[in-house]
Amino acid sequence: LPAQIQNISSGINAEYGVTEYIPKRCSLAKQSCGADEAVADYHKQIGDVANLVLNEYRQKFGISSEGEIEDLTDERKRTLIYDLNSSGKYFAFKEQLKQSVVKVVREKFFKTSAFTKEEELHQFLSELYVFLIEEMHKGVSQVFSLQNNSAPLPSPLDEESLIHFAKEAELNQNYELAARYYQERLAMDHNNSSAWFDYGCFSLLVGNVSKAGECFRECLGLDQHHILALLMYGVVCVMEERYDVAETFFEDSTCVQPDNYLAWTVLGLFYDSRDNDIGAEMAFLEANKHFHRDDSTVFLAAATTLLDMHAYTLVENALSHELLSSPKSLNQEYYLLLAKLHMAKGELGEAESYVKQATVLNHTNPAAWALLGHILYLGGESKGARDNYERTLSYETPVPGTHSIRLRLASIYLQLQQYSAAKNMFLLACRDSPSCITWLGVGISCYRLGELSEAEQALSEANILNNTDPEVWGYLSLVCLKTGRKLEAEQSYKYALRVGLKDADLLTEVKTIQQEVGFGDAGF
Repeated sequence: LPAQIQNISSGINAEYGVTEYIPKRCSLAKQSCGADEAVADYHKQIGDVANLVLNEYRQKFGISSEGEIEDLTDERKRTLIYDLNSSGKYFAFKEQLKQSVVKVVREKFFKTSAFTKEEELHQFLSELYVFLIEEMHKGVSQVFSLQNNSAPLPSPLDEESLIHFAKEAELNQNYELAARYYQERLAMDHNNSSAWFDYGCFSLLVGNVSKAGECFRECLGLDQHHILALLMYGVVCVMEERYDVAETFFEDSTCVQPDNYLAWTVLGLFYDSRDNDIGAEMAFLEANKHFHRDDSTVFLAAATTLLDMHAYTLVENALSHELLSSPKSLNQEYYLLLAKLHMAKGELGEAESYVKQATVLNHTNPAAWALLGHILYLGGESKGARDNYERTLSYETPVPGTHSIRLRLASIYLQLQQYSAAKNMFLLACRDSPSCITWLGVGISCYRLGELSEAEQALSEANILNNTDPEVWGYLSLVCLKTGRKLEAEQSYKYALRVGLKDADLLTEVKTIQQEVGFGDAGF
């Protein structure tokens, strides 16, 4: 490897393998499960979920009398189902039941292989449905209690991990996965105002303005003094052209926190957009009165915060005011913000132009080279992005967003078939911020290097962190095919298809090796 690559990979100990980077976990006890135990477990899970649904009903409608079930009108039923779906709790409840149903299928019906005839499949599903419905009624009658105060369904991940995984999915533009993590966070705690706020900002990122408004309202319902939610709900109202409501929320934010420069700056920007020059001037004076930084201005600082919340129109207005207020003393921060704004809007040519102006003003700032790397990466210029990422990581001063740089640089190494460099870079990411994506990267790199044992360890770790990632299952199937494990290869391939593997190249590779070894697909 070139000296520079060796430099930026210096955090990896050459004597360590993948195993040393995997956290120690307690061994799981082996469990045996017969038919009676499988049915009993199904009864228990039915009762637990029924109590959780009842708690949701009570919280929604405020009813706790004995006659509450009789009050379950069609309208309330539709409302309850909508809330469960939109919050992600329906998905969590379904996942809670899934494993017990699988046990019933295996232990009671002795089904572990695919059906060869469609008629047999339909017959089996019909019998299974009747059985599950009958046992569901038994489970409810045995376990169900109107006085049960079950705790909310726990998530297998903590809140910090869910936030990190959601941001990582956003970085990879996998918005469906990011939404799932935001919803899981809400399912963990429906009364978490920060979770509602973050989901609202994400909704703006993906262009779902009405959903964003709903999330910010939920946030304010839980915390009426949430200053950023007040401002962002005002932003949503502006986007929906409800200017009177927007003005009310912007003004309220300055009453909630009269010394908050951001609230006054946003109010001034709004007044300016509505041609209220006197109001705008007054608001900007107040903003500067409460701004205590010498290295920036109210407009640049506000633009930085608003950009993170995807309020792009306000960012444009703030940068326009910065240009008007100091046209001869524009600094690197201004050009970097302008570049980030254009990058966020997909205007990569303009973004590249502005970031290059920033590097002229200060060519020793690693953040500028990192941003240029991101712009080139999004534009498909892998080698240019690689050079800028490597330059960024060669600086002794750590740059914000190092994790995203490592992820993208490692993925470029994979594209360029620099598998050792990719493995080292993914391992650095695993060391500091482990996730399904980072361990999948290690697994792919090891597989391409022929290190099948380490590949399996890394892919298993990825699977622990997200057992619905189709690529993880796809590569696990490849490893099992290469190591001659027929049943595991078939199971991994089945799960890869079940969770929606769409990578055409990976599918072709799996099928090719299946043909070579003569197993791996139960359809053979």
